[in-house]
Amino acid sequence: MNNKKKSNGFSKYARFSALGIQMGVIIGFFSWLGVYLDDKYQSKTDWWTIGLSLFGVTAALYLVIREVIKISKKNDAK
Repeated sequence: MNNKKKSNGFSKYARFSALGIQMGVIIGFFSWLGVYLDDKYQSKTDWWTIGLSLFGVTAALYLVIREVIKISKKNDAK
């Protein structure tokens, strides 16, 4: 029983580590896309970069919150 608790705790840490990497990839991709679009359209203000970076942060936070709620519900069911 004690080993099961340890492995369950490890899986939570692994899941949150993966979420951190996923957040970085999402934010990085949308920031890169914004820079690319600003360069392509030669905009004077970097609106694409600002907008898509904020969208990436929002999307990444949404995924994290959804995953935390899922883990919380799973723990409440036990």
